[in-house]
Amino acid sequence: MQTWHGKRMKFQKADFSESAGKIDNPGCGWYHVYSFAIQELSQMSLKEAEGSLNVDSKYEQLVLVLIDIGAFRTRVMPKETICYIEQIFQLFHSYKKQIILRVVYDRAGKGMEREPMERSLIETHMEQIGDIVLKYAEDILVIQGIFVGNWGEMHGSKFLDIRDMRELLCCLHRSVKGSCCLAVRTPSQWRKIMDSSRVFQELKGNMALFNDGLFGSSTDLGTYGEGNTPVRGCEPAGRAEELEWQSTHMENLPNGGEAVAAKKLVGYREAAEEMRKIHLCYLNSVWQEELLELWRDEKVKEPGCWMGFSGYDYIGRHLGYRFVIRDARMFSLRCMYIELENIGFAGLYEEAECILIIETDDGNIIQKIVDTDPRRWKSGQREQFTVTLPDVEGRIESLRLYLKLQRKRDGRSLYFANKGAGDKMLLGRIEKKGFFRFNRRER
Repeated sequence: MQTWHGKRMKFQKADFSESAGKIDNPGCGWYHVYSFAIQELSQMSLKEAEGSLNVDSKYEQLVLVLIDIGAFRTRVMPKETICYIEQIFQLFHSYKKQIILRVVYDRAGKGMEREPMERSLIETHMEQIGDIVLKYAEDILVIQGIFVGNWGEMHGSKFLDIRDMRELLCCLHRSVKGSCCLAVRTPSQWRKIMDSSRVFQELKGNMALFNDGLFGSSTDLGTYGEGNTPVRGCEPAGRAEELEWQSTHMENLPNGGEAVAAKKLVGYREAAEEMRKIHLCYLNSVWQEELLELWRDEKVKEPGCWMGFSGYDYIGRHLGYRFVIRDARMFSLRCMYIELENIGFAGLYEEAECILIIETDDGNIIQKIVDTDPRRWKSGQREQFTVTLPDVEGRIESLRLYLKLQRKRDGRSLYFANKGAGDKMLLGRIEKKGFFRFNRRER
């Protein structure tokens, strides 16, 4: 039986104003590309990359690391090459950058000429790279592609029939022991690969997309089919239909890519609407400059915290997930209602736990894990849940209640997009003039 003493309790909720500030949450945001041609075993490229990390990428958490192994299209990579590749990973690890990884045989649009003749050698290279990835698995957000095609983008290759794509993806998945997400170039490729019960069971929940043709044409440079073709099995569908398909299937996966300037440039508002449909998490911050410059020049005009911000900043700060607490109320002495909204383009990919923290006026801290899965906080939707307050002992005049979100695998804090939020967000205070205590035991 709960007991409490003194006069009436008062709950004073906190200010839940939304913030338009930059939030350094992992797994989302802008990125720069860092390319390494592995046949040139020179430390100079590492030094150049480090210089850029100190300047160009100083305020970005993500990097796309492109590793060109075309020099080994006919042979296994020797030990010194593997050691050099590991130095690349170590460099970005030392700067606490999360990696979007793409391994390629071609950077000149000549995939057929530069890739191996046999699939077995590609699989061997995947196993060699996989050994390194496993050492730095916590730094890898996603691996793009299956090493083949022009620029590694899964077109212009002899290894793009259904069987080859499935076998290469499964090999890559096994080589990294499922430690990170994989991504293919188009929705139709995704459906072809996953249209197998064996492959689906092996790769489900671990297969994203990367679109390096965003806004480049009516089909995103071949990402989608022509016209209004509906989604039917594995074939490419029309743009609108593929956007709806991605809206349903890509919510909790790290999708990203590059924006391309077409003859008619797409403004930030239209771009943001589409990014929300495909649940975009990351985007190249320098390609293509003409389109990015348009977004920088555009200003948000709608009333609210975003008014006056550039379209570029609006897009950048909505990439991935962005959680805002909207309300908190006490239904009784023990039951609290919380409402929040995900205003980001995507959902949360990794497991996280939501924690209610109670701080008493005498310095005690009590924590309780809230029964909610943050991965279900969908983009553009509000989520409501209740939590029963844990036992609090002693003669206490006031309590402060906070909500904290943290990644399960390492305890890293994930920040709420409310004004004044730090690594935990104040929900409110319970106060009274006398003393009170509440617990479940008889007194």
